[in-house]
Amino acid sequence: MEILWPALGIAVIVVFVFYVLAQYWQRLLRQQNWTIRRLFDRVQSLEELSDPEWRRKISETAPVPLEQVFTFTFRLGDRFWRDAVGLSQDDLKFVRAYGSFVGAIKLERWRSHTVATITEVLPDRKTTGWQTRSLDVYTDPFKSGDAVSLWELALAPTGLSAERPPSLELILCANSLELRGRSWSAAPSNNGNGAAGEDRNTCFFRVPLDTARLAEFRSHDPGHAANNGNAASRDPSVNGGSWQVFYSQQNEDADFEWQLRLRDLTRKSEWERWKILESATVSVATKE
Repeated sequence: MEILWPALGIAVIVVFVFYVLAQYWQRLLRQQNWTIRRLFDRVQSLEELSDPEWRRKISETAPVPLEQVFTFTFRLGDRFWRDAVGLSQDDLKFVRAYGSFVGAIKLERWRSHTVATITEVLPDRKTTGWQTRSLDVYTDPFKSGDAVSLWELALAPTGLSAERPPSLELILCANSLELRGRSWSAAPSNNGNGAAGEDRNTCFFRVPLDTARLAEFRSHDPGHAANNGNAASRDPSVNGGSWQVFYSQQNEDADFEWQLRLRDLTRKSEWERWKILESATVSVATKE
């Protein structure tokens, strides 16, 4: 009996140690099995990314990215109103007194649609400031003739007749901005009981919205030059690698000019990688 009790105690201790070790190894195996399952799920998810159907579902649920931002301004001189449009002094006074004038137009090109933001001053707000309105434009890629009017200016007061007065209109087309003059000439109707309007358009200028056709209008950004005070060779909008580019055109004969700033967000990451590899001297603006 003297030997039995110590042996029994040692056996209980050994069984307890084995039990603790078994619990530890069981818990360790469960953790390893869980890790292996997680790794297997991740590998399976990566393999599913190559599946076109899976990628389509991902693209449908992901937020639609903003690709490009255009900021457009234009100026029309006195000769434009007098010679190109053909306004009389009375009509010009009417336009200046009762017309709305555009300060800037911002076009945000998302993958699915375009958001046009028009900042203009209205006749009844010329002393109080600018007004901003927005349009969501969803174009059909298979219809190149779709156009949306962003701004319209009547060039003469509306008379007692049903004929619409001539107007100036800024149109957003599939891949361009156009300033058009629109007039309606009276034409006899079929029954001879009135006049039907025949729409006649004149395009004064057309601003393309793709970089290939905009290349000929590329120029130095006066805002960038004013802020940095550098030579033209340091202007990133001219060096060819920037995601921010400036375009402009000035027609002295017709007396109009326009400016267009582009921020191409699809090239921003490429531009930032290029700056890291070949960094240029950064100039600090000395004043606002």
